[in-house]
Amino acid sequence: MSGTVAAQASAPEIPEPDRKRGQGWRSHRAVRIGVPALYLLGTAVGIDRVGLPYSQDWIFLWIVGLMLAFSVAEGQHSLRRLVRDWLPIIGALLAYDLLRGVADGNLLPIHWQSPVSADQILGLGQVPTIRLQDALYTPGHLHFWDYAAFSFWFSHFFATLVVAVGIWLYRYQWFHRFAACIVALAAMGLVTYVLFPAAPPWLAADHGYIDHTYRINHAVVNNLPVPKAGALFQKGTDWGNDVAAVPSLHAAYTMLICLFLWPRVNRRWRPLLAAYPIGMGLSLIYLGEHYLIDILLGWVYAAVAVYVVDWAFQRRAQRRAHSVGTEAPAGLLAKAPGAAKPASVSR
Repeated sequence: MSGTVAAQASAPEIPEPDRKRGQGWRSHRAVRIGVPALYLLGTAVGIDRVGLPYSQDWIFLWIVGLMLAFSVAEGQHSLRRLVRDWLPIIGALLAYDLLRGVADGNLLPIHWQSPVSADQILGLGQVPTIRLQDALYTPGHLHFWDYAAFSFWFSHFFATLVVAVGIWLYRYQWFHRFAACIVALAAMGLVTYVLFPAAPPWLAADHGYIDHTYRINHAVVNNLPVPKAGALFQKGTDWGNDVAAVPSLHAAYTMLICLFLWPRVNRRWRPLLAAYPIGMGLSLIYLGEHYLIDILLGWVYAAVAVYVVDWAFQRRAQRRAHSVGTEAPAGLLAKAPGAAKPASVSR
């Protein structure tokens, strides 16, 4: 009995109307397929006309449109739920972007040499970025692996939120836990950027701390057939920070996706989950965006975020189960077959 009560207490409460698929025009197959297809087609046209969206404001706008398109098609979520669930996340991440831009090394000195020294130890005497670029990069001539590495790097701007959208639409019981991991990881990264501003390899090379290192992303972007979309409102130095390198949140969020989904998906997807953070890490090192130590610390931060959020949610479920368990016996005792009845009063 106590196990049943605990399970009922910890189970997420989903309003009954939201569990049912919308009826009427939204239930037609043409709507369920056509609306998302039209939105994705509009996305392709927008990229062709405006360019690839790099800024967080464009990504958020695209994500909200994606959720609206699939919500209309599936009919599982209301507009009120969309605002209630996503407004705190978007607000927190926009605040993170602005505060990250402020934490640009003005409060504490920038660390130039310590990441280099750490990577020289990890790379057995040579910085891994320099080793990879010397072996694979040809200035003035891009190879397919340059575009592949750029694709890994670029996926950071939307992959985590796309996974969150998929969870919100199809595995809603996971959503709040995953959203808490996203916000917790951003907060942990922001605190570190304030306390430990550090230069990435390309910037360290520009200032003479390491040998020649190229920022390959710029070469790839300049050779793409589509332009780069300008930000809607995230303009100026307040939204940018070149010394927010330790830890790498590119690496951290890919590892977050892997760790969060690993115990929840079918085993056949696990090789892909493992390949994503590894591919992202190697790409970031090769592109000159991060040191190896940044990648490893990003993975550690992701593991800590998942562990802390899981612990917090389990504690909350236990408290709820305990509160329900202490209230249940009194009601059950009154309905027990052998319970004593109050004595009748003689008149």
